[in-house]
Amino acid sequence: MIKESKPIVFSFSDITLFHFVNIVRQWDLQFLQLEPGVFSVDLKQFISQDFQLGYGKFNRKVKQEGFSPKGIWTFAFVNAVNLYWRNFKVYLNSVIIYAPGSEINAVSDAGFEVMTISIPDAYLFKIAKRENHLARYSVLKTISLLSGEHPLWQELRASILLEINRRSIKLEEKSNDAYLEVFTLKLLELITHFRISNDEVSSVKRLNLLKKAEAYILKNITEPVTVTRLALYLGVSERTLLYAFRNRFGMGPKAYMKFLKLNHLHVRLHEQKSKASIASIARDSGFWHMGQLYKDYKKFFGELPSETLNGNFK
Repeated sequence: MIKESKPIVFSFSDITLFHFVNIVRQWDLQFLQLEPGVFSVDLKQFISQDFQLGYGKFNRKVKQEGFSPKGIWTFAFVNAVNLYWRNFKVYLNSVIIYAPGSEINAVSDAGFEVMTISIPDAYLFKIAKRENHLARYSVLKTISLLSGEHPLWQELRASILLEINRRSIKLEEKSNDAYLEVFTLKLLELITHFRISNDEVSSVKRLNLLKKAEAYILKNITEPVTVTRLALYLGVSERTLLYAFRNRFGMGPKAYMKFLKLNHLHVRLHEQKSKASIASIARDSGFWHMGQLYKDYKKFFGELPSETLNGNFK
């Protein structure tokens, strides 16, 4: 999972979304800011060759997409903030299960807070086999979300941040200690007290529709794609398209297209390695009216396009 030869611990407060994505680059992730305001992430992580612990809190609504690392299980203990994971509604006392190499597709409101632990598949299988819990291990391969109420949930969730903080004080060379084994055993026990969450809020078909819509918008990002044109391309009614976007993102396709383009421009400006005209970069993201763009960009990201661009050359 991790290439570092020695365990490391790091903690960041109020980092930007762009820099957060660079930090977690081992995950194939894409984040999209879905509401105006200066975005920041609080992040703590312990990383070793044996396992990984993480804490994150986002101050704005975001969409998360991508794939988890191969050969690694990740278990996420989330708070009660409004959250959709794939086509399910996530409730308090839930555990999101990232199977090795599985798809990530989530939308979380501002204030989303999560504790995660990543465990190699080989290790999880070894412990399950040793304790005669292979049936529980097999269950994990068929589900992506557990929910319920049991004291172990709170204990395991709290232990992740406590362990990160402990290791930030005393970083040990050998990380594969009792903590991982104890946590894994309790996690396998927790599975027996939780239920498989099947409270679907959208169909897989609708999620695929939204993926196709976004791919089409990005492919034609320099063009003024209308809702009517998008609906015709997807072969659905405008009403169906409107419902799908509002159900998933809390906004219609027109507003989503605007936010998508602003995020696209934000990344392009961050990645620009040479001095260039902001107008030319903006046109590549589908913006032609600079006056309105400056207002929208400032409102959404809390800074002007020039400030984002100039930050690369300081």
